Amino acid sequence: MSAGKHAVTGVLSGRRNERLVQLKALRDAVDERQELACGLVEQRGVTWVSVVRVGGSRLVEVGCDYVRGAWWFTWSDGRPIAPVRNVEGAVGALVRELVEPCRE
Repeated sequence: MSAGKHAVTGVLSGRRNERLVQLKALRDAVDERQELACGLVEQRGVTWVSVVRVGGSRLVEVGCDYVRGAWWFTWSDGRPIAPVRNVEGAVGALVRELVEPCRE
């Protein structure tokens, strides 16, 4: 993940705390899935959730950004996944991305 729009300074420090709360909620929800493994990662002040399929090698990174007045889970390139109030929708997107292609 690049620091880009994820970087937090001064006024945005409160948003950093909110971002961390939402990412922890996502991590906890992913931990409930037997087919997925994840971890909360922080590097250079940027936090995200790294997710893999158990037994797989492909890794996806999920961030959390405040966009147009609301918090969203986002792919590492900034594309939205789901609003943070829809944690299960975000987990579903991760399953579709990492698990379902392996079933074909």
